Amino acid sequence: MNDMLVKIIYAIIEMFCMFSVGALAMRLKFIEKEDLSKLGRLVIDIMFPMLAFSSITSKFDPSQLNELWLLPVFGFALMFSGGILGFAFRYGMRNRSDERMITFHHFCAINNYVFLPLIILQSLWGDKYVALLLIMNIGSTLGFWTVGVGILSGGCIKRTLKNIFSINLLAVVLALSFCFLKIPVPEIAANVFSKIGGAAVPLMLIVIGAAIWNSAHHLLKNKWDIIYLSLVRLIVIPLILVSILKLLPLPLEVFRVVFVVSIMPVSSSAVVFMRRFGGNPDLAAQAAVVTTLLSILTIPIMTYLFL
Repeated sequence: MNDMLVKIIYAIIEMFCMFSVGALAMRLKFIEKEDLSKLGRLVIDIMFPMLAFSSITSKFDPSQLNELWLLPVFGFALMFSGGILGFAFRYGMRNRSDERMITFHHFCAINNYVFLPLIILQSLWGDKYVALLLIMNIGSTLGFWTVGVGILSGGCIKRTLKNIFSINLLAVVLALSFCFLKIPVPEIAANVFSKIGGAAVPLMLIVIGAAIWNSAHHLLKNKWDIIYLSLVRLIVIPLILVSILKLLPLPLEVFRVVFVVSIMPVSSSAVVFMRRFGGNPDLAAQAAVVTTLLSILTIPIMTYLFL
């Protein structure tokens, strides 16, 4: 447990160090406010699709589907369930502007399903669980680009369809097609997608740091809302989901991976996605910082109680 706590703290410090690079760039005006949307689109609409395609085509083995099909199903189910629960919990917010309500609802469905769980699973049970997480992320990625961006559309059917049927969803579908049809990816394409996709997360964290700096004056506003959001995202929703998981006859490996993902904080990348698809970037910055810091306490406690 102590070793896990150290690695969680290390991972969070690493994230905040990358944030600080973006914040410094914003402070020194290397990045201007009007650049945030353009950089966000570069990462989301070009680099992320390459990352998704490269990860799936290099890590997913269709022959494992008979054994591990539950993982992508639960990856999607966690987000769908959080989205359903969000309809009830959203009315606990005090500032109920449309942007803040859909942002809160988005956070009920979507959390940090890649970076932190990878660190925790690897530290507790080894590299095998990293591969299991990547398989689960097929469902999580599909859930993000359907449930997650659908919520940010605020009920507008036209906007929902436009957000959902994005290049990222196309990249996931195309990658799965390559895998199931056993179509080899040309080596040069695989290398380019891998290298550009590999740069997506660091660049995203730098852009997030710049966006957080831009929203810094809002970090201490609406204290009740951020306390309530943290309580719902880090404690209430995980307790509901874990209670259901405990009732299901799941293989131990599947339970461990799904459990760890279910207790994660708000994704730091939400700050950028709010600018791209709708929502409130200021609340997103506040939520990313506060819930990630609080997760230093909640993740070890939840892990101790339920694993």
